[in-house]
Amino acid sequence: MSIVFLISDLKNSGGTQRMLCFLCNILIEEFEINILVSRKGESFFNLDSRVKIVYLQNKKLSHFYRNLKIYNVLKNSKAKYYINLDSNSLLLNSLFIPRFTKVILWEHFSLSTNFKKLLFTISRHYSVFRCNKLVLLSNDEIQAWGAYNYLSKRKSKLIYNPVSANVKNIYKFNKRHFKTFLAVGNNIEVKGFDILLKAWQLAKTEWKLKIVGLDEYQISKLSLLIKERNLQNIELYSKVKNIDYFYKSSSVFLLPSRKEATPLVLIESQAYGLPGVVFNHLPSVLELVDDSSLIVNFNDQEQAFSDAIKLIANDSYLYERLHMAALKNVEKFSLENFKQNWLKILD
Repeated sequence: MSIVFLISDLKNSGGTQRMLCFLCNILIEEFEINILVSRKGESFFNLDSRVKIVYLQNKKLSHFYRNLKIYNVLKNSKAKYYINLDSNSLLLNSLFIPRFTKVILWEHFSLSTNFKKLLFTISRHYSVFRCNKLVLLSNDEIQAWGAYNYLSKRKSKLIYNPVSANVKNIYKFNKRHFKTFLAVGNNIEVKGFDILLKAWQLAKTEWKLKIVGLDEYQISKLSLLIKERNLQNIELYSKVKNIDYFYKSSSVFLLPSRKEATPLVLIESQAYGLPGVVFNHLPSVLELVDDSSLIVNFNDQEQAFSDAIKLIANDSYLYERLHMAALKNVEKFSLENFKQNWLKILD
């Protein structure tokens, strides 16, 4: 049985690419898998060599011929499923679909913060109409899509992103003694790292802050802000393929994001027993933490976040309670649940 996925590229280090590679790796024993990409580049994350990569983009090809190429891949591979990871693009990449191929939308972006362009709005409604299943990452997204398009109510399926690390090898002990805060992301504005720096300046803590996942430009930009404000105990790291080291050696996970769908890094940090600090304006994030994090008012931004940083750093009893709640909470994000839920869809 064959599955064809469509994504813009695999060289990106984002959560969408990571989950796609992870799903392909656990399904490759049972399915023939092709991934259609628009931009060339080696996969940032480990991908089984049996997965075939098909490059679509060609400046000489029109949009019509791009869709014709997609159709030919689906037809020649006798794909039972065509899985798109972005509702904004399905309209542009599904002009021709073989009758025997079912369309699945695996949406990785939050509907509430998605682009409001007319073409994307049309594509989202078309996606619901066209797909056989709509796989979403949180109950909040299921409710939002249900209000957005009534057809999604009978098509939606909740599948949480899983903890991809082997939980048996995870060090689950209390990590407060590391006295290290961790934040992960690849965009200063979206991930709220500018807010975080202002909060760090107010907190005046002796703990260390590590920010991981930035490209060279973002690191330069953030380094300048750190220098201008004369901030101390901050370390910046570029994109990493294996982030386990940072989870193992950190104490608290910080998520000062302005926008989020269902952050995989937050789920994974809880598997390592890391309490979190998150804002209260993102329902899908609040659904994940479930008493394992300090939830602060987004309207107060840096002051509220700063207060939470000081509180969790200074209160060892609070830290222990949140640490234990994180370990308990992560049970619903198991690999086995993830795999079995997908196999039910791909029956």
